[in-house]
Amino acid sequence: MTSAILFDLGDTLFRLLPMPDVTDEFAKALASEGIEDAADEASRIIETFRERLTAGYARGDLLETSVADVVHPFIGPDARSRKLAATLDHLLGEADIERWEPPSGRDEVLEAIRGRGLKVGFVSNTLTSPAQMRRRLEEFGLLDHAEVAVFSVEQGVRKPNPEIYRAALRALAVEPGETIFVGDRVREDVRGPQSVGMHGVLTHEFRQDEVGDATPLAVISRLADLLQVLDRA
Repeated sequence: MTSAILFDLGDTLFRLLPMPDVTDEFAKALASEGIEDAADEASRIIETFRERLTAGYARGDLLETSVADVVHPFIGPDARSRKLAATLDHLLGEADIERWEPPSGRDEVLEAIRGRGLKVGFVSNTLTSPAQMRRRLEEFGLLDHAEVAVFSVEQGVRKPNPEIYRAALRALAVEPGETIFVGDRVREDVRGPQSVGMHGVLTHEFRQDEVGDATPLAVISRLADLLQVLDRA
Protein backbone atom coordinates (compact mmCIF):
# COMPACT_ATOMS: atom_id res chain seq x y z
CA MET A 1 0.00 0.00 0.00
CA THR A 2 1.28 3.46 -0.89
CA SER A 3 1.41 5.94 2.00
CA ALA A 4 3.63 8.71 0.64
CA ILE A 5 4.92 10.37 -2.51
CA LEU A 6 8.30 12.09 -2.66
CA PHE A 7 8.91 14.47 -5.55
CA ASP A 8 12.01 15.85 -7.14
CA LEU A 9 11.52 19.56 -7.92
CA GLY A 10 13.33 20.89 -11.00
CA ASP A 11 11.98 19.48 -14.29
CA THR A 12 9.47 17.47 -12.26
CA LEU A 13 7.10 19.88 -10.50
CA PHE A 14 8.24 22.82 -12.65
CA ARG A 15 10.30 23.38 -15.78
CA LEU A 16 13.81 24.74 -15.33
CA LEU A 17 14.52 27.46 -17.89
CA PRO A 18 18.11 28.53 -18.71
CA MET A 19 19.99 30.06 -15.78
CA PRO A 20 20.28 33.87 -15.93
CA ASP A 21 23.86 35.24 -15.96
CA VAL A 22 24.91 37.00 -12.75
CA THR A 23 28.42 38.07 -13.83
CA ASP A 24 27.59 41.77 -14.15
CA GLU A 25 25.86 41.90 -10.79
CA PHE A 26 28.75 40.10 -9.11
CA ALA A 27 31.24 42.45 -10.80
CA LYS A 28 29.40 45.41 -9.26
CA ALA A 29 29.68 43.79 -5.84
CA LEU A 30 33.43 43.25 -6.34
CA ALA A 31 33.92 46.82 -7.51
CA SER A 32 32.04 48.16 -4.47
CA GLU A 33 34.59 46.37 -2.29
CA GLY A 34 37.51 47.96 -4.15
CA ILE A 35 38.45 44.92 -6.23
CA GLU A 36 40.43 45.98 -9.31
CA ASP A 37 39.43 44.68 -12.77
CA ALA A 38 36.11 43.66 -11.23
CA ALA A 39 34.55 42.42 -14.48
CA ASP A 40 37.46 40.10 -15.26
CA GLU A 41 37.67 38.94 -11.66
CA ALA A 42 33.95 38.17 -11.55
CA SER A 43 34.25 36.07 -14.71
CA ARG A 44 37.30 34.24 -13.31
CA ILE A 45 35.63 33.41 -10.00
CA ILE A 46 32.39 32.20 -11.58
CA GLU A 47 34.23 30.12 -14.19
CA THR A 48 36.49 28.56 -11.55
CA PHE A 49 33.44 27.73 -9.46
CA ARG A 50 31.73 26.04 -12.40
CA GLU A 51 34.87 24.07 -13.26
CA ARG A 52 35.21 22.77 -9.71
CA LEU A 53 31.54 21.92 -9.53
CA THR A 54 31.67 20.05 -12.86
CA ALA A 55 34.83 18.20 -11.82
CA GLY A 56 33.20 17.08 -8.58
CA TYR A 57 30.12 15.79 -10.38
CA ALA A 58 32.35 13.98 -12.90
CA ARG A 59 34.12 12.22 -10.02
CA GLY A 60 30.74 11.11 -8.68
CA ASP A 61 31.12 13.23 -5.54
CA LEU A 62 27.85 13.02 -3.60
CA LEU A 63 28.76 15.52 -0.89
CA GLU A 64 27.13 18.94 -1.15
CA THR A 65 28.50 22.24 0.11
CA SER A 66 27.23 25.76 -0.39
CA VAL A 67 28.38 28.03 -3.19
CA ALA A 68 29.98 30.30 -0.58
CA ASP A 69 32.03 27.45 0.91
CA VAL A 70 33.24 26.37 -2.53
CA VAL A 71 34.08 29.89 -3.71
CA HIS A 72 35.58 31.47 -0.60
CA PRO A 73 39.00 29.72 -0.74
CA PHE A 74 39.85 30.96 -4.23
CA ILE A 75 38.65 34.53 -3.66
CA GLY A 76 40.87 35.02 -0.64
CA PRO A 77 41.30 34.21 3.06
CA ASP A 78 39.90 37.36 4.69
CA ALA A 79 36.48 38.43 5.92
CA ARG A 80 35.87 40.53 2.80
CA SER A 81 36.34 37.45 0.67
CA ARG A 82 33.81 35.51 2.72
CA LYS A 83 31.35 38.38 2.30
CA LEU A 84 31.85 38.33 -1.48
CA ALA A 85 31.48 34.55 -1.57
CA ALA A 86 28.17 34.89 0.28
CA THR A 87 27.10 37.55 -2.24
CA LEU A 88 27.74 35.20 -5.16
CA ASP A 89 25.88 32.44 -3.32
CA HIS A 90 22.86 34.74 -2.99
CA LEU A 91 23.01 35.96 -6.60
CA LEU A 92 23.17 32.43 -8.01
CA GLY A 93 20.33 31.34 -5.75
CA GLU A 94 18.12 34.19 -6.94
CA ALA A 95 18.98 33.38 -10.56
CA ASP A 96 18.08 29.74 -9.95
CA ILE A 97 14.64 30.36 -8.49
CA GLU A 98 13.90 33.02 -11.11
CA ARG A 99 13.99 30.40 -13.87
CA TRP A 100 11.21 28.18 -12.49
CA GLU A 101 8.23 27.83 -14.82
CA PRO A 102 5.09 26.14 -13.43
CA PRO A 103 3.16 23.66 -15.60
CA SER A 104 -0.59 23.79 -15.91
CA GLY A 105 -2.60 21.32 -13.85
CA ARG A 106 0.14 20.66 -11.29
CA ASP A 107 -1.73 21.94 -8.24
CA GLU A 108 -4.81 19.91 -9.12
CA VAL A 109 -2.72 16.73 -9.23
CA LEU A 110 -1.12 17.49 -5.88
CA GLU A 111 -4.52 18.23 -4.37
CA ALA A 112 -5.81 14.90 -5.70
CA ILE A 113 -2.85 13.10 -4.14
CA ARG A 114 -3.43 14.76 -0.79
CA GLY A 115 -7.13 13.98 -1.15
CA ARG A 116 -6.21 10.29 -1.17
CA GLY A 117 -4.68 10.71 2.27
CA LEU A 118 -1.08 10.37 1.03
CA LYS A 119 1.81 12.22 2.61
CA VAL A 120 3.87 14.41 0.25
CA GLY A 121 7.47 15.57 0.40
CA PHE A 122 10.07 17.20 -1.83
CA VAL A 123 13.70 16.10 -2.24
CA SER A 124 15.93 18.31 -4.38
CA ASN A 125 19.59 18.50 -5.36
CA THR A 126 20.28 22.22 -5.10
CA LEU A 127 23.00 24.68 -4.16
CA THR A 128 20.38 27.38 -3.63
CA SER A 129 19.94 28.23 0.03
CA PRO A 130 17.05 26.59 1.92
CA ALA A 131 15.61 30.05 2.72
CA GLN A 132 15.50 30.99 -0.97
CA MET A 133 14.09 27.60 -1.96
CA ARG A 134 11.34 27.71 0.65
CA ARG A 135 10.46 31.30 -0.25
CA ARG A 136 10.03 30.37 -3.90
CA LEU A 137 8.13 27.18 -3.09
CA GLU A 138 5.78 29.25 -0.95
CA GLU A 139 5.35 31.77 -3.80
CA PHE A 140 4.45 28.85 -6.07
CA GLY A 141 2.00 27.49 -3.50
CA LEU A 142 3.91 24.22 -3.31
CA LEU A 143 4.62 24.28 0.43
CA ASP A 144 0.87 24.01 0.99
CA HIS A 145 0.98 20.53 -0.56
CA ALA A 146 3.92 19.01 1.34
CA GLU A 147 4.86 18.01 4.88
CA VAL A 148 8.60 18.23 4.25
CA ALA A 149 11.12 19.73 1.83
CA VAL A 150 14.63 18.26 1.85
CA PHE A 151 17.52 20.05 0.10
CA SER A 152 20.95 18.61 -0.63
CA VAL A 153 22.79 21.79 0.40
CA GLU A 154 21.09 21.57 3.80
CA GLN A 155 21.76 17.83 4.23
CA GLY A 156 25.38 17.98 3.02
CA VAL A 157 24.77 15.10 0.57
CA ARG A 158 23.10 14.92 -2.83
CA LYS A 159 21.03 12.29 -4.62
CA PRO A 160 21.69 9.42 -5.13
CA ASN A 161 23.41 9.32 -1.73
CA PRO A 162 21.04 7.11 0.30
CA GLU A 163 21.11 9.44 3.28
CA ILE A 164 19.14 12.20 1.59
CA TYR A 165 16.26 9.81 0.86
CA ARG A 166 16.39 8.43 4.39
CA ALA A 167 16.20 11.97 5.79
CA ALA A 168 12.95 12.52 3.88
CA LEU A 169 11.52 9.16 4.94
CA ARG A 170 12.30 9.89 8.59
CA ALA A 171 10.71 13.32 8.33
CA LEU A 172 7.52 11.80 6.91
CA ALA A 173 7.65 8.82 9.30
CA VAL A 174 6.97 6.34 6.49
CA GLU A 175 8.56 3.10 5.35
CA PRO A 176 10.48 2.95 2.04
CA GLY A 177 8.32 0.15 0.66
CA GLU A 178 5.18 2.26 0.95
CA THR A 179 6.74 5.31 -0.72
CA ILE A 180 6.93 6.33 -4.39
CA PHE A 181 9.62 8.72 -5.61
CA VAL A 182 8.86 10.79 -8.72
CA GLY A 183 11.55 12.56 -10.73
CA ASP A 184 13.10 13.20 -14.12
CA ARG A 185 16.49 11.47 -13.72
CA VAL A 186 17.10 7.73 -13.73
CA ARG A 187 20.18 7.81 -11.49
CA GLU A 188 18.86 10.20 -8.86
CA ASP A 189 15.11 9.55 -8.99
CA VAL A 190 14.76 5.87 -9.88
CA ARG A 191 17.89 3.91 -9.01
CA GLY A 192 18.69 6.02 -5.94
CA PRO A 193 15.26 5.66 -4.33
CA GLN A 194 15.19 1.96 -5.23
CA SER A 195 18.51 1.49 -3.41
CA VAL A 196 16.75 2.26 -0.11
CA GLY A 197 13.61 0.28 -0.92
CA MET A 198 11.35 2.90 -2.50
CA HIS A 199 9.56 2.68 -5.84
CA GLY A 200 10.74 5.06 -8.57
CA VAL A 201 8.56 6.74 -11.19
CA LEU A 202 10.32 8.52 -14.06
CA THR A 203 8.69 11.58 -15.61
CA HIS A 204 9.37 12.61 -19.22
CA GLU A 205 7.32 15.81 -19.08
CA PHE A 206 10.29 18.20 -19.28
CA ARG A 207 13.32 15.92 -19.77
CA GLN A 208 13.55 12.53 -21.47
CA ASP A 209 16.19 10.61 -19.56
CA GLU A 210 16.82 7.23 -21.19
CA VAL A 211 15.50 4.38 -19.07
CA GLY A 212 18.21 1.96 -20.19
CA ASP A 213 18.23 -1.15 -18.00
CA ALA A 214 16.56 0.62 -15.07
CA THR A 215 13.22 -0.73 -13.86
CA PRO A 216 11.01 2.17 -12.76
CA LEU A 217 7.55 1.42 -11.47
CA ALA A 218 6.29 3.56 -14.38
CA VAL A 219 7.38 6.15 -16.95
CA ILE A 220 4.89 9.02 -17.20
CA SER A 221 4.62 11.69 -19.87
CA ARG A 222 2.91 14.24 -17.62
CA LEU A 223 2.31 14.63 -13.92
CA ALA A 224 -1.41 13.82 -14.17
CA ASP A 225 -0.49 10.28 -15.29
CA LEU A 226 0.76 9.64 -11.77
CA LEU A 227 -2.83 9.30 -10.59
CA GLN A 228 -3.30 6.29 -12.86
CA VAL A 229 -0.07 4.79 -11.49
CA LEU A 230 -1.45 5.18 -7.97
CA ASP A 231 -4.67 3.46 -9.03
CA ARG A 232 -2.62 0.42 -10.10
CA ALA A 233 -0.13 0.44 -7.23
